[in-house]
Amino acid sequence: MDKRKKTIVHQLRSGMALAVILAAVVLLDPPATAYAFNVTPIEMVEMYTTSGTPVYATPDVFSPVVVYLERFTNVRVYGITDNGFYQVDLNGTFYIPGPFMVSQIQPAKTEKQKALEDLEDFADAYRMQLEFMESYSGTFALVDVTGDGIPELFDAEGKEIYTYYNKRPVMIYYSENPVKFYYSKKENKLLGKYTWNKKDIWEVYYKDTSLLPWGQFKCIGVATTPTKDAPVVTRDYTNNAETRADLYNILKNKLSL
Repeated sequence: MDKRKKTIVHQLRSGMALAVILAAVVLLDPPATAYAFNVTPIEMVEMYTTSGTPVYATPDVFSPVVVYLERFTNVRVYGITDNGFYQVDLNGTFYIPGPFMVSQIQPAKTEKQKALEDLEDFADAYRMQLEFMESYSGTFALVDVTGDGIPELFDAEGKEIYTYYNKRPVMIYYSENPVKFYYSKKENKLLGKYTWNKKDIWEVYYKDTSLLPWGQFKCIGVATTPTKDAPVVTRDYTNNAETRADLYNILKNKLSL
């Protein structure tokens, strides 16, 4: 066999080997195909989207997304596919993956609801803080001054306030002066008092969330001397081991009202 024929035979053999390899690869890893699906019709219902809900032209997460819907968009549903997509009517037939749909809008939980669900951690956080305070504060108060339903913790003199956030106590005021706090029931806000040059200086405090997501109370100006609308915070509880042991029930009673 001459040299030219040998070259042709070698090329043919190489091509056949490559074809065999490609065929094997195809068998092991076939090209992606659209999922074969069946739609079970359901009576038309209204559902709501979650955040960034993708809408597909076909019930296949590998297909292009037609549009993303904002949270709580009302969508009419009239079918469900065997691979978990809702068949929806959006001026045409489209498909939304099941996990992105809810049957009703769930309102965001309040801080009070969160605290009630985490009551063990809530009680532990305040109990720990009260143990730190015991040496200088024989009594304490639990008053909701932020208006979120959670009673804040005051020491004996009203100079320090702690609240429950993310399973830990957080001091929620700051001032240039040592302040004794009074609580205005009428306006649900704090008034602070300190002595300067033998005079009582009154300040008004408002909730400020510019620095911390849970907020702090910040002095925003001088207040007039309060009357009956701003009684001193009453220390109703004794800071001792017995009261701290019962803190779970005390807080549960306050949060459940």
